[in-house]
This record gives sequence, C-alpha cells and structure tokens, in this order.
Amino acid sequence: MTQEQFMRYVELALKNLGHNQASRYNIEGEIYPVMQQYSEAQITEKVKTISFKK
Repeated sequence: MTQEQFMRYVELALKNLGHNQASRYNIEGEIYPVMQQYSEAQITEKVKTISFKK
C-alpha cells in the first residue's frame, strides 16, 4: 500500500468518526512526518509499546 492510499483510508476513517476538516488536517499532519521518519518495522515496534490508559 502506498503512502497516498494509506492516507485516503485514514481520511475516510476520520470522516466516519465525525472529525471535522481541521481535526483531520491536524491528525494527517502528525502522520506524514512519522511515515517519513520511521520504517514500517520501527512504527510497528513503537505501536506495540504504547499503552492506552483510560
């Protein structure tokens, strides 16, 4: 999957979750640099260590 295809999936998911245009822009603005900075394997490892606390 290309970066462009992935970002289309992200945009659709954010729309489905009710995010407005500004919110989608901010989230996508965070995703692009991460995708440029880290490899897929590095991102996978980072996600595994994240703890979503309530």
